[in-house]
Amino acid sequence: MNEGNTELSERGKLALELADHIMAYHGQLPDELYNRLTKHFSKEEIIALFFQIGSKNGANWFIIAMGIVNE
Repeated sequence: MNEGNTELSERGKLALELADHIMAYHGQLPDELYNRLTKHFSKEEIIALFFQIGSKNGANWFIIAMGIVNE
């Protein structure tokens, strides 16, 4: 990727779509999206994506619940 290039790869776009979908639909993943994931990511990578999405979501809920503000 060129230094000035801001476009995401297909994998990057799909990872963001996954994160958006998981957050919007509380972890529900349609077969169509899962099938597209398996064409671009290994099972281990898909697990890692879910782990990262879940970890970040859990941390954000904790921060909100604790009233922690990043100044």
